Parts: sequence; structure tokens; C-alpha cells
Amino acid sequence: MGAGKTTFARALLAGLGVVQPPEGSPSFAIAHEYDSPRGSVVHIDFYRLKHESEIEDAGVDAYFWERQAVVVSEWISMFPGFETAVREVASRPNSQSQIWKVSLSFSSTDQNLRNFEIALG
Repeated sequence: MGAGKTTFARALLAGLGVVQPPEGSPSFAIAHEYDSPRGSVVHIDFYRLKHESEIEDAGVDAYFWERQAVVVSEWISMFPGFETAVREVASRPNSQSQIWKVSLSFSSTDQNLRNFEIALG
């Protein structure tokens, strides 16, 4: 909490050319959809979901399986089974999906600084 996930997501949305102002973290709405020059961009926050079954109930899984979109996900790690399924689909030979995992954490030496790591896959 408070490490800068939403701040990073807003900067990423701006970098993707989202034409409307980002609405902040979609904690309450679960997902916000935007248009960009690259196509659809979806910002999803899994934090409010309590059980993996709610992912399908809320229609969140459709963003991963049924849509062509850049999906920015916060707290997907709360649901390791779903996260693994997303990674497996993206790693299939003919998949056009790419996964970039961004990790943010507080610095152990200065709470005003963040550790930032980006990994492909």
C-alpha cells in the first residue's frame, strides 16, 4: 500500500497516449477503460476482490481472454492461480500477448524512495 502503483499506472497511461485524464485507482469500480492511439487500455485493480471466483463474476477475465487491449493490473498477485493462467496463455507459441511485471516497494533506507523493477514475462 502506498508504494506508488497508481502513480506509476497514471504515468504509463499518459505514456500510452490515453486521451482522457486517468481516473485514479479503480479500487471501487475494479476496472477503468480508456482509448489511446494504441487502442484500448484497461486499468484493473484486483485489491477489492476477495475470492478468485469474483474475477469471472465481475467480468475481469474477459479483458485478458476476449479483448485486444493493454491491461494494467494492480494486485493481480493476490490471485496466483489467475496470474499463472494469464502468464501461461501469454507464453504460448502463437500468443500475441506480452507480460511485463512491474514491482514497486519502499526503499529500506528512505521511505521517500521506491525500489522499481521491470521484468519481461
